[in-house]
Amino acid sequence: MKETLKINPKFFCIINKEKPVLAGVVLSYLDHSIGYIPTFEFPFVSCEDFENDNSDNLESEHQPTWARARKLNIKVGNAIRKLGGCEYLILAGLNNKQKSYLKFSANYNIIDIDDLSNVDIFLNGIVPKKGRLLCKESSVIDYLPYALKENLYLSIDNNSDDITYPFTNLPRLVVIEKNNKVSSVIGVLYANLIGANVEMIDSKGLSAYEFKDLIENWRNDEPNSYNNLSAAIYPFIENIEFDSREFVTFFTDGVPYSLILENVVPISHVHLRINPDFFIFNNIYFETFSESYSALVFSPEEFEDEETDEVIKKLEKSNLYVKSLINSEATFYNLDNHVQHHPYSLLHICSHGGEVRGTRVVETIQDREGVIHKLEYDEVFSFGLNPHEDSHIVSTKRYPRKLNGFHWGGKELNSANYPSYVFADVRLKMGIEGEIISSTPIVVPGSSNIKCFDTNYPAMFHFLAASHSPIIFNNTCWSWSDIADSFIGVGARGYIGTLWDIDNRVALKSAEIFYDNIFDSTVLQALNKSKFVTQNSNNKDIYIFWGLHFSSLVKGPSMEFSRKVVLSKLLESISRWSDKLKVTKNTKSSKTILEIIKWIERTMKKDFESELKEYSTKKDEN
Repeated sequence: MKETLKINPKFFCIINKEKPVLAGVVLSYLDHSIGYIPTFEFPFVSCEDFENDNSDNLESEHQPTWARARKLNIKVGNAIRKLGGCEYLILAGLNNKQKSYLKFSANYNIIDIDDLSNVDIFLNGIVPKKGRLLCKESSVIDYLPYALKENLYLSIDNNSDDITYPFTNLPRLVVIEKNNKVSSVIGVLYANLIGANVEMIDSKGLSAYEFKDLIENWRNDEPNSYNNLSAAIYPFIENIEFDSREFVTFFTDGVPYSLILENVVPISHVHLRINPDFFIFNNIYFETFSESYSALVFSPEEFEDEETDEVIKKLEKSNLYVKSLINSEATFYNLDNHVQHHPYSLLHICSHGGEVRGTRVVETIQDREGVIHKLEYDEVFSFGLNPHEDSHIVSTKRYPRKLNGFHWGGKELNSANYPSYVFADVRLKMGIEGEIISSTPIVVPGSSNIKCFDTNYPAMFHFLAASHSPIIFNNTCWSWSDIADSFIGVGARGYIGTLWDIDNRVALKSAEIFYDNIFDSTVLQALNKSKFVTQNSNNKDIYIFWGLHFSSLVKGPSMEFSRKVVLSKLLESISRWSDKLKVTKNTKSSKTILEIIKWIERTMKKDFESELKEYSTKKDEN
């Protein structure tokens, strides 16, 4: 039976990302019996927002956080409007700079909580509770699961005794890496929603790139490589009982736990760094609302024997409208536009994947204070030809590797305590204003592109599925990170990828079994049923699922109905972009919007000629 989760219409929370203790206490005061309380984390910003739509004159130090906060305002505003508003909009721990970006907030009843001292003042009495659970500030997140389950307020008392609360071994399990951010609290909130046990674990914080190297060493049969891979993960989970579980969901900073646990039970992952707040919200919301009854299937037909035709047949048999980008239609330009602006619930990719050739660049960059820095980065260039007009997509993706000899993102670089503007300046100037010392052709580690008919696609996009939240099955090699981050970061509610280079026959058979089961079970269950294909092969446990246990796809009522739904959503999209065009002051943005509108119009005329005629006739009659 399909599990339907609800969203609580009473509360809507926006909390400073760096305030997990405050988040835990605030959420303990709210009513979780109705459904999931939408909770979003607000990242650091270095300046207040301003009204001018043109950011060209914004100082480079502020531009990254300014752009991120503006995007958050749009996404959170859209989320609350989808719900039809809320009774209480709770802002917790936000400073004035952060609040300046929330343009929609004036329309709602705001409860503004500065810090722990006024939680009880503002929230006590709104929701009746059974009592209080005293705990030290350092124990809030550990005690929160019990407080939510027992309907208790959390109150800070740093002199309170530590307690061991009663524990029942439940069939469902959520494992959360402690990261001292609100995202860990969101994991607890989700576990409470689905009635799961919570296990909080520490980890060394190894990056996805480091795990990718460990996996590659193992696949290359280097001595002790699997032991090294296992040792990087297993010690943190060895005392947890997994075998008897219905499923396990890991909230992680990029660790592929399913590989080490050999998928002993169905396992899914949620990325702690890539919008876990929107990821959970989109999964719950789009499971019930706004179905598009549509799929994209992409293949440049690189393989003699592949799953593409069979996947299309199975999807169409279930009355999904399938837009096929096959052979010469599987171009960079077509994929980029369809991924962003075509409504779909599912994207299936069959192609070559993995790392591509690029350039290792070493250059010197001068920051705003005149200090010279040595930056090492990798660069991948792609070009998408627009067949309709002289406006082509040029994509340059750069991967910072070292700054002044320190690994980018490493502990040594963090310990160097460079001012924040240094990172902003080198990011904005690399490849543009720097002085090149050397440039060497290489295969770029972690580049994870999709092979198109004409070139490689790096998945650098800003929109997804015409504002829908689809499932992505990227059945290409090494598709679990980097490119996965792009899809999840822009709004996918589920992503299936591979942890290394997959054998073509395994990819084919796994996809066939997955689509045989997808409409009768969840995405996780369908993927789990396909795993026996890999059991006795070198591809055992190759697939990883970023997603939640309940997410599913539904059949269309009829092909005629599905086609009309897709057309209606394309028309809605044109209307939204046209409204946006009217208020956009930035010339570059206006040009981009016009190109999007033209693309949607061409797509409708090409694919929905008969439906458009019927639509026009009815419109004239009315």
